[in-house]
Amino acid sequence: MLVVTASEMAGLDRRTIQEIGIPGMVLMENAARGAADFYREVIPDLVRRRITVVAGGGNNAGDGFVLGRLFHEQGARIRVVCLRPPGRLQGDALTNFLILERIGVPHVVWDQDKDFPAQWGWIQDSDVVIDAILGTGLKSEVQGTYRRIIEGINGLGVPVLAVDIPSGLDATSGRPLGAAVRATATATFGFPKTGHFVEPGCEYTGALKVVDIGIPASVVKSSGISRWWLTEEFVSRWIAPRTPSVHKGHAGHVGVLAGSRGKTGAAALVCLGAARAGAGLITLFIPSSLNSILEVKITEPMTLPIPETDEQSPAIDALPHILDFMDGKQAMAVGPGISLHPQTCGLVKELVQHIQVPMVLDADAITALADDPRHLQKASSPVVLTPHPGEMARISKKSTQAVQEDRIEAASGFSKEHGVVVVLKGFRTVIAAPDGRLAINSTGNPAMAGGGTGDTLTGIIAALLAQQFEPFQAACLGAFIHGAAADRCLPESGTRGLIASDLLQHVPVVIGQLESLTDFP
Repeated sequence: MLVVTASEMAGLDRRTIQEIGIPGMVLMENAARGAADFYREVIPDLVRRRITVVAGGGNNAGDGFVLGRLFHEQGARIRVVCLRPPGRLQGDALTNFLILERIGVPHVVWDQDKDFPAQWGWIQDSDVVIDAILGTGLKSEVQGTYRRIIEGINGLGVPVLAVDIPSGLDATSGRPLGAAVRATATATFGFPKTGHFVEPGCEYTGALKVVDIGIPASVVKSSGISRWWLTEEFVSRWIAPRTPSVHKGHAGHVGVLAGSRGKTGAAALVCLGAARAGAGLITLFIPSSLNSILEVKITEPMTLPIPETDEQSPAIDALPHILDFMDGKQAMAVGPGISLHPQTCGLVKELVQHIQVPMVLDADAITALADDPRHLQKASSPVVLTPHPGEMARISKKSTQAVQEDRIEAASGFSKEHGVVVVLKGFRTVIAAPDGRLAINSTGNPAMAGGGTGDTLTGIIAALLAQQFEPFQAACLGAFIHGAAADRCLPESGTRGLIASDLLQHVPVVIGQLESLTDFP
């Protein structure tokens, strides 16, 4: 599903009106009618409740005025509170306010010069509030009367139905701008906005419905928008069943550099992730003194002992051995459990510059590059980074809080600057490509909050790279499959106790389901 920023949606609206000739009033009517249908699904007895539409200005208010008219015509006990004087309304919003007046829909106009508590009573006695205060174009922090009203609505304890975006929420980043409405449900128009899906915006949005308002497909196609919400239907278009004649030599050979003293489990999980995702062959590069442990621990993957440091981590002397072995192979995974020994960090930097196959860098490999991420710009082959928010903060020289406040920008900005695909892990994982493509993952759950789950993702993405998936697609597919496998465990495990190896059992099942959804020649 396509996902847009606030400015992109404004552009689609503008082109539909100016180039195609569909009037804004038609789009607004379509939006409100679709929203009204959704709101009745959310609250089946809605028209029997006391409904207050709180309208600000602009098109968001216009949508609210149409909703007020529609519910009035359906016999609802409706009141519209207009926060902006009619003389300051313009365009379609003003037209719909005048229609509302002529039909006799009960309404009041907020007076900024009068007592707040007395006017607050118009909203306070509601059973349901429809939030049409501020739309997707908001850029500055909410202040003054609007902020007091938003905070008051949040404290009412009644269902709140948002029009397009909860008021006060940045539609692109999902960040509250000072204060934001916490909606029970949101009807958004045309396409979902990125802020609906990422944290913390998804917590404010509630149940989300995308309403088709009539934006022509030709306008969308020519817009060049390349952001997606990853769903089963969408990602299944990228993955076809294998042909009957395929063999392990066709399915890709993955090299894995993972593990050190005390971290052999990470190495095993990366290898098992790659195996479950369909890699034909897997070879683990492991410090020589740990080889006997891994030969017992893993069965399908092969091992190759390499020179080690005095702390039993990969040594810089392993570089020629790895480069020689990887000649003719298809992908490599680097990082989980390798330690931050200076020699090991040096090995990571050399591999980034000299390896001739696509790489997935995770965990310690990301931290090894944090002192100078410009090493990524010297990479000889495509690189996929899979940081959690703390690792993203370290390598991008930000705080973890700053990363989490705008996950879209954190991932996309770093991706463009350093020429790598970034998989910013966490709730609603964000995948960004240097060319501007961006995706938000729909799968996954809190049960994944345990050691080792990230290692399995590294292996899954590496396996997809080895099977010749383009890096951004491999990252998107990997994130979706990984989360969907965990979702399959949820009915049995609940939100606690899921271990990474349990998740891996479901990876082939998820892949099989994706393969079955689309007919291929």
